[in-house]
Amino acid sequence: MRTIVRKVDKTRAEWTARKAVDYVKKGKLVLDNAIQRGFVWNKDAARMSEFILSLIYERPIPPIYVAKFGDIYSAMDGKQRITTVQKFMNDEFTLEGLETVEIFDDETGETEEVDINTLTFSELEESLQEAIKDSVFTVIVINEPSDDEICEFFFYLNNGMPLNAITSTRAKAKSRKEITELGSHKLFKNALTTKAFERYTNEDIVVKSYVMLHMDEPSMETKVIRPLMAEIEITDTDKQQLTEIFDRILDMYNKIEDAKIAKRLLTRTHLISVVPVVWRSLQDGLSDKQMVEWFVEFFSGKKSATISLTYNTYAGSGSARKEAVRYRLEAIEESYNKFFGNTVIAS
Repeated sequence: MRTIVRKVDKTRAEWTARKAVDYVKKGKLVLDNAIQRGFVWNKDAARMSEFILSLIYERPIPPIYVAKFGDIYSAMDGKQRITTVQKFMNDEFTLEGLETVEIFDDETGETEEVDINTLTFSELEESLQEAIKDSVFTVIVINEPSDDEICEFFFYLNNGMPLNAITSTRAKAKSRKEITELGSHKLFKNALTTKAFERYTNEDIVVKSYVMLHMDEPSMETKVIRPLMAEIEITDTDKQQLTEIFDRILDMYNKIEDAKIAKRLLTRTHLISVVPVVWRSLQDGLSDKQMVEWFVEFFSGKKSATISLTYNTYAGSGSARKEAVRYRLEAIEESYNKFFGNTVIAS
């Protein structure tokens, strides 16, 4: 007998919306995992409303895919749908742009058209509330998949679209929790747009900031970052170090009066490039004010970001390569030493 190897260990289940929301509330169903994007349907009220109407009418809904580890389920596909019904059942948005719903009354024998627009869940009549709570999701449960298998499933569930670099890195990182915590630093709320957060740009910066501090010849290229983050472990000391650096960068940003120069500090390439020297400034005992003075002088270029031709040359195309990173770091270090003189050189 010949047996196929690597067949997926999966089962099929049916969950009501009530059960799915209860699982989320109890922590039995995890929606925020490494491969899931943020909740993006919240920008599309019409889409959320139409989904709720689909539940009411029992329209066919694509299956939800979850990975099961012990007693915990982790959503691989279906976060937008589950989060939408969870938010609606919590009265977090009102319905809009929907057709009227026809409801038959057994007692009167009449059919009534009910307008559900502008209503929250608790404002709906009981029959509609029960229809939503009792609506059924087909759930495909994958038992104990590896990180690589999860990435493969994501690929197929998203019509052959591969994981982007940072999502793949997150899925395989040993220090996933620490990266996520550092990525919530208030610095990034100033530096990034909502779309950037949805692409996990904040966590990408965390990963690359760590690399800048711990590699002799740091490279920002994905082919270097991805395997490295699958191996390293960010310790409590590392977290404290990065937090202090992000604190200082945010303080510097808030103290820079020239808006154009301040914006440069939060530009991803520049922010990551100054991480080592910001850490050095903390070790050298320099104040935020002193670092602001240095930054404003160095990043006061007219046609380019800085007054350094070398830095500017290697901050454009190909800036992720280790040679480009090295030249930028050398330019920054030279400027730092020249600005602060013998005091910091000897420290």
